Amino acid sequence: MEAEEMMEFLQEFPEHHKMILDRLNEQREQDRFTDITLIVDGHHFKAHKAFLAACRFFITVFSSPGHVLPQIFSIL
Repeated sequence: MEAEEMMEFLQEFPEHHKMILDRLNEQREQDRFTDITLIVDGHHFKAHKAFLAACRFFITVFSSPGHVLPQIFSIL
């Protein structure tokens, strides 16, 4: 297929990233597909591990659970 023919099928989605984040937030709010609970000062926050793993701290925690003291962070 030539480049010109391929361009006919090209479609851009400039807001795709926003749509993905909105859908993940909706799922979190509905407690759908959440796989971790963060507890901060007695407040419970449901979350998606994949989303948290965008932060290097959580990659470290998820990759080596013994790296962080259990009294500071525990996976429920």
